[in-house]
Amino acid sequence: MSPTSKASLRPLRTWMLTTLGGLALVAGLGAAGLNAAEPGTLVQANINDASAAAPADFLTTGDLVHVEVYDNPDLTIDLRVPQDGAVQFPLVGGIDDINGMTCDELSAKFRALLEARFLNRALVTTTIKEMQPRRAFVMGAVAKPGAIELASDHSGTAIRALSEAGGLDDDADRRHIVVLRDGANGPLALPVTIDAAPGEGGDVVLRPNDLIMVARLDRIYVTGQVKQPGSVPSDPGKLTVTKAISLVGGFDRYARESKVQLLRPGAPIREIDITAVLKGQGEDPLLIPGDMINVPERRF
Repeated sequence: MSPTSKASLRPLRTWMLTTLGGLALVAGLGAAGLNAAEPGTLVQANINDASAAAPADFLTTGDLVHVEVYDNPDLTIDLRVPQDGAVQFPLVGGIDDINGMTCDELSAKFRALLEARFLNRALVTTTIKEMQPRRAFVMGAVAKPGAIELASDHSGTAIRALSEAGGLDDDADRRHIVVLRDGANGPLALPVTIDAAPGEGGDVVLRPNDLIMVARLDRIYVTGQVKQPGSVPSDPGKLTVTKAISLVGGFDRYARESKVQLLRPGAPIREIDITAVLKGQGEDPLLIPGDMINVPERRF
């Protein structure tokens, strides 16, 4: 990613676009109990809130969108959602990222901009004229990792996607399955409980580009801004955060080395300042099987 990339590009989408070509590279991110975060930090989301809309309701790259302003034909526009989600509207200029918005949310955003500058009252409607295929991705300890097609209703869930991917491998960590999703404040980690009792929930309705991660019991996972995101064998008592990062090729050019995240099932996210560690001024924690390391993207 170049230094001129927009700050609105979210780390999860960037990572997916650069690594999904190699489905053998697997990574995992834990669900953590943070309520608010800056971009690049994982937060745990409420499953019910995350499931509020069907996959077809969310705009995604490649969709052709028709935006119409009632009684103002000069403001009507068709636009193709670009990869970075940044679009331009008549009079009001650009909106940084419409990927993941619903049609109603985009209408409200455009209406607010128009009413703030030009119109006393704007009636804006947004429809999708051409819809790109909706896919989620399953990676990690499953029989057939890869893309899963989503229906345009609420039927696509994480547990159903795991079934379509051939089910879990014998060494899958059934306690630590998460859905990774772009959120307004950075990636969301939505926990999936496949052994939940009836009525307890634990499943997640999927959105386009969701990434379902299934950890292995004997592996350490490293993802984010490293040269070769993936998993490395655990070596209890010997493998540390810095060693694990070195085993995947080290940091990528735009890694935020001072905010490396260590995620461990049942524990809060722990931030590791690798710059300080290399100066002998910080702790380099030992890793245990199932640990996950996320290296956020540095902001410019």
